[in-house]
Amino acid sequence: MEEKRRILEMVRSGEVGVEEALALLEAVEARPRAKGPLQVLRVRIHAYDEGKPVRVNVNLPLALAELLEAFLPQEAKAALAGKGVHLGDLLRLVREGVPEGKLVEIEAEEEGHPVQILVEVA
Repeated sequence: MEEKRRILEMVRSGEVGVEEALALLEAVEARPRAKGPLQVLRVRIHAYDEGKPVRVNVNLPLALAELLEAFLPQEAKAALAGKGVHLGDLLRLVREGVPEGKLVEIEAEEEGHPVQILVEVA
């Protein structure tokens, strides 16, 4: 609302013309608005790959969830896939809008080592 008021004041003072003001008002109205507090996609993976510990902790704003795959190391992607978690399906859910909370939580053992995977929206 403050932006619209500022545009109208600019018209009144002669800083911008009517056509410019209309374009500015349209741009303000078309801009997406924040829908409450910022949501974050959290991915936690604690596993072992060839005997080496793999620890991945990613916190990514939900709006940037599509970039998740670029942030995850190959070992983490393999750990997810090995447990039947399909990253593409998760990202599709996120795009469609998901409620806050846990999307995936897995605690297992592989080759004598614990494996923990947590994907949540917070």
